[in-house]
Amino acid sequence: MFFSGCKVTYNTEKIKNPFFFNESIQRIEYKGKFLFDDLIEKNVKLNIVKKASLKYGELYELKLEPIEGIPLERLSLGYFYVQKDKIYKIVPTKENLSKLKTKDELPSDSVIVCQEKELKDPLSRDRLGFHHYIVVNGDKREYHSFNNQIETGYYESFTWEKDKGLIYYRSGYGAEKDAIELKLKEN
Repeated sequence: MFFSGCKVTYNTEKIKNPFFFNESIQRIEYKGKFLFDDLIEKNVKLNIVKKASLKYGELYELKLEPIEGIPLERLSLGYFYVQKDKIYKIVPTKENLSKLKTKDELPSDSVIVCQEKELKDPLSRDRLGFHHYIVVNGDKREYHSFNNQIETGYYESFTWEKDKGLIYYRSGYGAEKDAIELKLKEN
């Protein structure tokens, strides 16, 4: 769901969201599939970088280690504003980050990618536009988004599991162009 200048209404001393990574985890390994010019299958590390501790949450960047043949801009899964009960994906513009850091205000193009309850897609399945929704499946929260205005529209999915963090990620363009798939590597 998009929010326009929405202020958060609670304050906690220690932000702990059970669906985000434990604070002690700064790097985690995934089985990765990357379909760009060629198919690359390899284990990769995701860096969990805390960018700021704010009044109502913590800001993180999730970024993969460099992979030969994969454009640098595709290695960042994004910036995430983690609150006690929600995880927002933030478009990392200077204006958005400044708004969040200085005014404690969510940028208007922020999207909830994890929360306790389901989030219905605001558009019907066959309607053209930007679709996004959250499915609750036991201890998992699955966020899905896709743009079906053109055949090569962008899609992105995150699966968060309670007490584990991000266990699955997928993104790319129609017909699996520039596709990334990550599955948490179990120890």
